[in-house]
Amino acid sequence: MRSPFFPLFVFLGLILLEIFGFAWVGDAVGALMTVALVIVSAAVGLLLFRLQGFYHWRRLQQSLARGEVPALGLVEGWLLMAAALLLVLPGFFTDAAGFVLLIPPLRRWAAAGVLRRGMIRTHGQGAAGPGGAGPIEGEFRRHDEGDGAGGDRLDHDDRR
Repeated sequence: MRSPFFPLFVFLGLILLEIFGFAWVGDAVGALMTVALVIVSAAVGLLLFRLQGFYHWRRLQQSLARGEVPALGLVEGWLLMAAALLLVLPGFFTDAAGFVLLIPPLRRWAAAGVLRRGMIRTHGQGAAGPGGAGPIEGEFRRHDEGDGAGGDRLDHDDRR
């Protein structure tokens, strides 16, 4: 069984990894160049995300126009948003993960893996409603405007 602190440990581990990456790159190229690399990688990543996002959006619209269910395309869209978030976060390891998600074959492979493992659950209700029952039947009556009640008010019984 997984500890409830597991996400916290993963988050702290990623922060320590990024600090190590900053120190390692900063030692190799200098502090100013390290900051410039982080800014340039974020800018290039966001530009690539924008181009990939427009292309991906067009593909989703085309598949919907053909009447296909774009499950893989929707998961790829989520992965594109994750890539953008990883690229905006300062750090070399998050940038590397973001750039990997921007590569279309790798993103398709990851999206197929997410769908294959069933990591995304859907809860559809369909036309029959939440319990699978058919239409809900009931009665209502409209109050006349002359009896003092609101003209378009519906009368219903709240007792259950």
